[in-house]
Amino acid sequence: MAEELKQLKLFSDVAAMLAPARSLREAGCCPCCLLRFLGEKDCHIYQKSAEELQTVAHILCNQPQGNADSATGDNKCVNTDDIPCIACLGILQHGCSEEFLDRIQSKMEEECYKSQLFSLSLMTPIQLLVREHAVMLFLRERFSDLYTGQSIDKVTSMKDVYKWRCGPRLKDKLNMEYHHQVESPFLIQLMFEHKETETECSFLISACPKVFPTNSRKRKRDSEQTVLNRTSVTRAISSLSESKFMSLVRCPPEKVDTMCRCQELTCYHEAVFVAGRYNKYSRTLSQTPWVVDGERRGETSVSELICTRIKAMFMAQEYRFSSAGREDVDVRTLGRGRPFLVELIQPHISDVPPDKMKLLQQEINSGTTDIAIRDLQVVSREESGKLKVGETEKTKSYSALVRVEKPIQPDDLKFLEEITDLTLAQKTPIRVIHRRPLASRDRVIHNMSGEYIDSQHFRLHLKTQAGTYIKEFVHGDFGRTQPSLSTLMHMDTDILELDVEFCLAVC
Repeated sequence: MAEELKQLKLFSDVAAMLAPARSLREAGCCPCCLLRFLGEKDCHIYQKSAEELQTVAHILCNQPQGNADSATGDNKCVNTDDIPCIACLGILQHGCSEEFLDRIQSKMEEECYKSQLFSLSLMTPIQLLVREHAVMLFLRERFSDLYTGQSIDKVTSMKDVYKWRCGPRLKDKLNMEYHHQVESPFLIQLMFEHKETETECSFLISACPKVFPTNSRKRKRDSEQTVLNRTSVTRAISSLSESKFMSLVRCPPEKVDTMCRCQELTCYHEAVFVAGRYNKYSRTLSQTPWVVDGERRGETSVSELICTRIKAMFMAQEYRFSSAGREDVDVRTLGRGRPFLVELIQPHISDVPPDKMKLLQQEINSGTTDIAIRDLQVVSREESGKLKVGETEKTKSYSALVRVEKPIQPDDLKFLEEITDLTLAQKTPIRVIHRRPLASRDRVIHNMSGEYIDSQHFRLHLKTQAGTYIKEFVHGDFGRTQPSLSTLMHMDTDILELDVEFCLAVC
């Protein structure tokens, strides 16, 4: 047996598969599809060069019938890669060429994508489903002893062969890792089209009324693309008997003049999440861009001061900023800082090492005195979910400068220390009711104390459940928060300044 054939593992022994090989080649199958329909499943076979695969196909097609030990010089059934394959329409030919892989490499370099690992995703014309089924029925009819019981499901998929052939070669071109069985957050998506054969599935609409109801058939001229999809075409093919299908479709399929081409080459990277904590020292800085009646208030915001540089570092298209709660414009955030999360959409760079994240943190902090960040790090999607938990399930500490209506003495504040786990009923504050639904929420003041300043001022220290409206607790919000500091002290109280002093770690 020729050395090249000893490695093959086909549906049957090589000698028995010589006749199907010749028929497939004469029908117009490329070397890869010839091997697919002969039952070859070894990825290493498909990773041979185009020239080596042509040689294997040549030897298979030119063995004397029933003899796998020697090849003849007859070359009549060898189909060059210039002729489109009847089964893959050229995807495993031109689509695997160095010219096309160089195009992918150029796209990556042009858009500056950098990742440790990549995956390939193919969108192929749905008419290939019809063509592959036609090839299989052709083999079953002509070689029933070898193909009875074989189905298209037992044929190595064209997409797998493409990834086996092109993945390792792209790995070298792109200097990235590639593993066929390992999903990567970075995806190279290829969408192939073949205009010459795009109507080859149309007969299924009238041939399979159970799959395509009457109203679908009436609309077929206007909406075939919506009616004919991969799922419906697969169901329709399965619903037809072999004899019915062969009466409607040429088996094997007709040869075509043009190669299937990649009409759309896109790169996509899943979102990258960056977490950290921020302190806010300004009382005139909003957390996110502040727009009132279409007019911007303030030059910048916490989110912009943090995210602009992060977005640039990861070369992301856009970002989404979120945090464990939020403070008003006039509230400072002190202590260990408020946990925040930046979701980077379509980043072109995904692997930023810790030392560069540290430098990025320093750049952000040196660019402003209004905020400071710490613990900047890349986190997983699963870890990012912990942030929302912190909005309602964690405790927070606050410091408020309070002005009282009547003169007070230090002893007037001591009773506050005796109050623990005080439950408040807080209706949606008047100041936010324009953007939040009206509701009553129970919140807990775990403990508090008063630090005397003078007869009309003191500093109130509180530890509360996250989500507590502190300003409304101090002044009562016209009775919408019960009880309030005002009712506890039996006098009007107002808040002059508020600081968030500590946020428990949730990231």
